[in-house]
Amino acid sequence: MNNGGTQYEWAKTIPCRNIKIHGFCKWEKKGCSFNHDDPSKKNVSEVKSSPQTAKPVSEPMSASTTLSSESLSGSKAGLTPSKPSVTGSSPLAVQSDTADSGARKKFNIHTPSFTPTGSLVNKFADLSSKLDDIPSFSPSGNVAAPSSAGVPFDPQSAPIFTPGMPIGDPARSSAEQEPFYQQTNPFPINYHLYAGQPPPHVQHHLKPHERTVADLFIPNDLREEIQKKNEESLRTISAAQSGLPIHINQYHSLCPIDQNFETSAKSFGYTSSVYKVMSNLDGKLYTMRRLENVPISSESCFRSVNKWRSLNCANVVKLYEVMTTREFGDNSLVLIYDYYPMSRNLLEAHFFKIGDKDPELITEPLLWNYLVQLTNAVSEVHKAGLAVRVFDPTKIIVTNKARIRLSACGVYDILEAASKEGSTESLEQLQARDMQGMGILIYDLAKSLVFAKVQNLSVEEGIPKLTVSDKLKFVLKKLIENELSVQQLQQLIAPEILSVMNGVQDSADYMEACLSREVENARLVRLFAKLDFICDRPEFVKDGSWSETGERYPIKLFRDYVFHQVDENGKPVLDLTHVINCLNKLDAGSKETILLVSPDEMSCLIVSYETLKELVEKSFCQLRS
Repeated sequence: MNNGGTQYEWAKTIPCRNIKIHGFCKWEKKGCSFNHDDPSKKNVSEVKSSPQTAKPVSEPMSASTTLSSESLSGSKAGLTPSKPSVTGSSPLAVQSDTADSGARKKFNIHTPSFTPTGSLVNKFADLSSKLDDIPSFSPSGNVAAPSSAGVPFDPQSAPIFTPGMPIGDPARSSAEQEPFYQQTNPFPINYHLYAGQPPPHVQHHLKPHERTVADLFIPNDLREEIQKKNEESLRTISAAQSGLPIHINQYHSLCPIDQNFETSAKSFGYTSSVYKVMSNLDGKLYTMRRLENVPISSESCFRSVNKWRSLNCANVVKLYEVMTTREFGDNSLVLIYDYYPMSRNLLEAHFFKIGDKDPELITEPLLWNYLVQLTNAVSEVHKAGLAVRVFDPTKIIVTNKARIRLSACGVYDILEAASKEGSTESLEQLQARDMQGMGILIYDLAKSLVFAKVQNLSVEEGIPKLTVSDKLKFVLKKLIENELSVQQLQQLIAPEILSVMNGVQDSADYMEACLSREVENARLVRLFAKLDFICDRPEFVKDGSWSETGERYPIKLFRDYVFHQVDENGKPVLDLTHVINCLNKLDAGSKETILLVSPDEMSCLIVSYETLKELVEKSFCQLRS
């Protein structure tokens, strides 16, 4: 019997795996002995298993292909597909009979006909340039069921998981219908994960011992503000979308801080832009200010940087590092400052509406507050032998409510050192100009309190028309006329300094009170973890101590009492106050007793929180031992 004849007759009844995987077999006319008929075009067919017997072919199976152990005896026929099947056909299940298994030819993995020899001509070259890379069928391993056909799942296009209320489930592809790829909710996360405080006109008059859900947490406005700042800190933009460098020295993840991604050349004479960056050294966020095409000739231009780096003032944004770089495509000057998320400059805070946030109204107490903070900043800068030199409202940021800081400090010192002309003014003259610039800034803010027709008046004519107190008018006049030093200004506004200090201390007390309420909030999390560690462990199923007569049975009943209560209609009771009160009493080991009832209402126990705490601690310690 020749090699091309009856030796491979047994293979003609077995469907070729390449047809099922790729839709075609490039060995079909080059030596492959398997059956190349398309099974999707046949409803019911008969397959000859041997010259003596014939076997019926079962209906197409949707899940997997099963080859009998008799038909593939002595081999480990398998399939390792590199891509899911896209032909839409279902594999055929060839079933063998034990009665005639001995008459069948045995499959030999070393048979040379399975990998045809000779020169191969790629007849499908006009179909795809990558057909040569398609793996052919090779029997190695167990038979693997090809996955269902469908559009490949793209995780980039899938909606981000955001917990919230369920919505209608749209039509999904077969790939998305896998259990792992559940449809997610496109609604944004809600800050109010618990009941918010009702409006003032519908609030109930509570007794001193009564509490609401809002009393159990920090105030909503403070929590939301902190949450928004955290989200702003995590906001990023891809380098491909922004066109920014991937990193500047150890700083990476550049993200423009300006909402409009615009640059400005008004303040320093050079095009300036501000970015949020992250440091590789400490993992902290910083602010990077970039000035384009600054002619830095030597390191002597950075002589004043060390003084600015050593300056620590609550009203001055700290400078950390100054460098030059060509990563932007030009000779850019880069300054690294502290980063304050969601900060706005004075113009944005008081004269522009950004998003849904209206501009803040300027009042006289706010002007005094700003003047006191600016006085503190100027005083510390002058003590360090430096000058602020810039009181542009776009370079003074508002980091919190009525909390301002001087930004972009030290830029003018570097630019003047880099210029050929240099500065012709002494340090005393520059510091005197700081006092005048501070007065002009407060005057410009105070002009927003008067009518528009007063806006165009000169300083001498405009100060008397301001709708502020005479003392503030007098201070502004003296500052603009450059008749006050820092020490004289501090003496003049001493009562206002004490008033601002009183407000700062009240704010510190408020923040400390909020933190004191949250400093031990991990107690309940520890109780949650202990109860979950203890209850419903598989190894304790046959443990008698967890039975209805066991000593640990009250722990299971207590968990049902806290989390699994139902009302008279059989609906779950979702009372967060009840959960927190019970867990707080359990953590404290209160002597208060409670009635625990089994789900079938056949067992009732009266036990104290103190006893329950001992049982929980004892059970948890046994787990750790």
